[in-house]
Amino acid sequence: MIGIYFSGTGNSRYALETFLQMYDVEAKALSIEEEGMTEKIKEHEEIVFSYPVQYSTVPKILRDFVIKNSTLWGGKKVFIIATM
Repeated sequence: MIGIYFSGTGNSRYALETFLQMYDVEAKALSIEEEGMTEKIKEHEEIVFSYPVQYSTVPKILRDFVIKNSTLWGGKKVFIIATM
């Protein structure tokens, strides 16, 4: 499992790290802006995204990342944590 967050204030990162501590203590929380993120995603079957809701939707940086890398998601289990 890998946790990927986008967080301006740290709340989404905190929520993700708290979830991972309870669900899979060996999983790492990584920023969506880290280099090599697509390679890290390929190594995992379970992915947790954590992000703040912006204007009642997914932040543009995350939406663009998901669309740009649409081939990565096939066969993966994806869990979402949306913070406000």
